Amino acid sequence: MYPSVTRNKLSETPEVAMAGYLKHQCYGKHNVRVSKVRRPRQAASKEEQHEFVELSVNVELEGDFDAAYTDGDNRSIVATDTCKNTVYGVAKNHSIDCPESFALAVAQHFMESYAHVSRCRIAVSERVWKRLLDSPHCFSALDSLKPTAVVIIERGSAPQVTAGFEQLMIAKTTESGFSDFQSGEFRSLADTEDRILASEVSADWVYSNAKADFSKDRQSVVSALLTRFTDHFSRSVQETLYLMAQAALDACADVQSITLSMPNKHHLLADLSAFGLENENEVFCVTDEPFGYIEATIERE
Repeated sequence: MYPSVTRNKLSETPEVAMAGYLKHQCYGKHNVRVSKVRRPRQAASKEEQHEFVELSVNVELEGDFDAAYTDGDNRSIVATDTCKNTVYGVAKNHSIDCPESFALAVAQHFMESYAHVSRCRIAVSERVWKRLLDSPHCFSALDSLKPTAVVIIERGSAPQVTAGFEQLMIAKTTESGFSDFQSGEFRSLADTEDRILASEVSADWVYSNAKADFSKDRQSVVSALLTRFTDHFSRSVQETLYLMAQAALDACADVQSITLSMPNKHHLLADLSAFGLENENEVFCVTDEPFGYIEATIERE
């Protein structure tokens, strides 16, 4: 079935008596994270309506792979790197309208492409992005917001109240770039005027008094932060953070200062050129680590 290869006798594993036998085997690639921007095919414009989807995909293959385990013969192996690339390649040509249809498409690709694969298991989970404030290209995983509060009272002093939230996922699929930054020996990142900006935002704001309307103020701060995120071209996460923080202070007179941390959750353009596919800013590799970390505190004058 597979091409013959010349094996180096010196490198072969010496024959030894085996106490057991290979009862079951499977392998593949887990946590292949892929995102896709679905955009209309007309000429790009600021107001074009994007759809943004993000999936995590597990690929598991079973079949005629015994020799790889028992004899060190890799000729049947579909590399796990190939499994990863397959997810990106199928994503290019699939609408990803739902996890079920995409999982089916990936599984069918493996079964049709490799006759010696007897079973393919594809598990897909989706991070649901919802349109943010009716923006055509900004999104939020609003269900991820975790409200926080800290109160400190020292005897003889007024209470200090800090409020905030953790891990609010927000993203914009255009209106974001990063260019004209420092050059140096190890710079590899190219300038770009069109990228996905995604972040898991955490915020803490300090009240100037303990008699504020905390519920109303929280709504005002969160609304101001999200509105400012959507309404400008972001030249960097740093600039967007600063503008968002200023908007929060403008919206709520009871807030004395606000600290925002905005890790840059990278969505990197997947290179499909090796497979003869053109990636028109559609399919992205989602990475959690390493990530850029940006934080600042803005205090009212």
